[in-house]
Amino acid sequence: MKEALESVMKGMGMSNSSNKLEPVHCEKCGNEIERIQIQHPFGKGTRWVPVACPCVIKEREDFNKEQERRLKQHKIEKALKLSSALEDIRNMTFSNYILRDGAENSYKEIKKAIENFEERGRLGVFIFGETGNGKSHLTAAGGNELIVKGYSVIFLTEKDLLSRLAATKNFRNEESFHEIMDACLRADLLVWDDFMSSQRLTDEEKDWIFQIFNGRERADKPIWATSNITPEEFQSDAIAYKLDDKGRTWWRIIGNMECIYNRAGNYRKSKAMARAIGITVEEYEKQRKSVEE
Repeated sequence: MKEALESVMKGMGMSNSSNKLEPVHCEKCGNEIERIQIQHPFGKGTRWVPVACPCVIKEREDFNKEQERRLKQHKIEKALKLSSALEDIRNMTFSNYILRDGAENSYKEIKKAIENFEERGRLGVFIFGETGNGKSHLTAAGGNELIVKGYSVIFLTEKDLLSRLAATKNFRNEESFHEIMDACLRADLLVWDDFMSSQRLTDEEKDWIFQIFNGRERADKPIWATSNITPEEFQSDAIAYKLDDKGRTWWRIIGNMECIYNRAGNYRKSKAMARAIGITVEEYEKQRKSVEE
């Protein structure tokens, strides 16, 4: 038995003597391998053992990093496959985003959320305001920037999300309920476009919304939501009771988000009106602002 153990230890590079042996060189880089003295694991005294060569350690670290990178990339691709209108979203970046009057606070909040993504945990962003004022572009640009940083992001419109969850009741459906719900809960960031846009929600839909927000809260993961509700609606009891009869879901959602009112006007409307009267969008919006003031 003793001879067998000594043979194993010798095979691992451990000396069978307390005397330091001749230098050993790494088979990969040829450098001398450091040896250290340790207590004999099965007997008395000490023995000299080789430590891993720095080149071997680096090789293992590089391998582990590559495995982590591949796993992250797989998560990103899996999340993106479930995203709504993916091609449009990929084209929404900060380089083609137009920062307009009234959108400054929304822009600053998204930038801050990107820079402090890890530290913020579950703290998300809720941007509400007039339709067509750049809310979706802004959150998509922020999500795309986080993807570049290695985070998994899923982009969904409320209508598309609820429709796809409902469609899973059909056994021939390509997506399963678990697959969609799992993506919503596991992605590092969920961008929820047109939140609260449904005129009427079924009890089942309310439950799905609660499951997603509750699950991400428990996982300490954020949601960035956009909505076309007005400031008056935001403050009303009616909006709170839309998700449940006591308003608990709404206040849980709002409690986990930085809420920003985007004061910018409808950019699509500005473009159409500017084209109609033969001036630039900037000129039209300046005129409109002066009239409002």
